[in-house]
Amino acid sequence: MSRVTTMKIGRLTVHALETGIQRLDGGAMFGVVPKPLWERRIPADARNRIRMAMRVLLVEHPDGLVLVDCGLGNKEHDKFLNIYGIENAGTHGRTGLEDALAEVGHQPADITVM
Repeated sequence: MSRVTTMKIGRLTVHALETGIQRLDGGAMFGVVPKPLWERRIPADARNRIRMAMRVLLVEHPDGLVLVDCGLGNKEHDKFLNIYGIENAGTHGRTGLEDALAEVGHQPADITVM
């Protein structure tokens, strides 16, 4: 499954990189919409959290690569990861961001601007 959506905008190439998932409270995400309505499309887990993708933008600009948001990383403690249902591990000890960058042929050292 691809972690990347790519589009051309003028002379720029923009990649939406999926870096993992997080789970947030469904009631907070949908506000005044009643749970029976939103839960038909996005079921909540036992803690009332819904699954949401974490994405960052990578812009290929003539002057270099621009990363808009740098993701969550892998430095958070287990309690934090459990509360927010974070899943952002990549392959071979990398992060999901590093895997997604590799999918478009780049690595973190290639980023010019964050």
